[in-house]
Amino acid sequence: MSDSFPRDPLSDDAFFDELAAGTATGKDTHAPDRLKDRILSALTGGLLNEEQFIEDLADETPLETAPARLKSKIYSALVQAQTAAGGLLSLPECKADGRALCVFEEIVQIAPVGRTIQSVNYCRVCHARVLAESLEKAPIYWSGCPYVSFQRR
Repeated sequence: MSDSFPRDPLSDDAFFDELAAGTATGKDTHAPDRLKDRILSALTGGLLNEEQFIEDLADETPLETAPARLKSKIYSALVQAQTAAGGLLSLPECKADGRALCVFEEIVQIAPVGRTIQSVNYCRVCHARVLAESLEKAPIYWSGCPYVSFQRR
């Protein structure tokens, strides 16, 4: 397989034909390692690097395209990963940093309990999370709930 690939974005078929022929005959032993780079080069005409391509793609994508359910699921996964990676801030620390607490977190925050109890992810057991992950326009309205901000109203 030659090292010069088609630079014309319209010649994608020729690019893939040449790539398949080289991989099928074993001429290109690095095909799996370089496949992503070659495809990106063919699609962008070799003018952009991967980072620039992703940046340009992100700039062209509207910010509010994700459904509320997806945003809720991503938020839940991120908080769960953060919990597993080393714990969360306590509720008083969150409040001191300017984050609004939901009504349930406010109750726990004023209760005379230790830091371990104050650092639990209460959203994990809250019905608002379940509703937000299941319904596009979940009937949740209280202030401080992160899932409310994902709902389109």
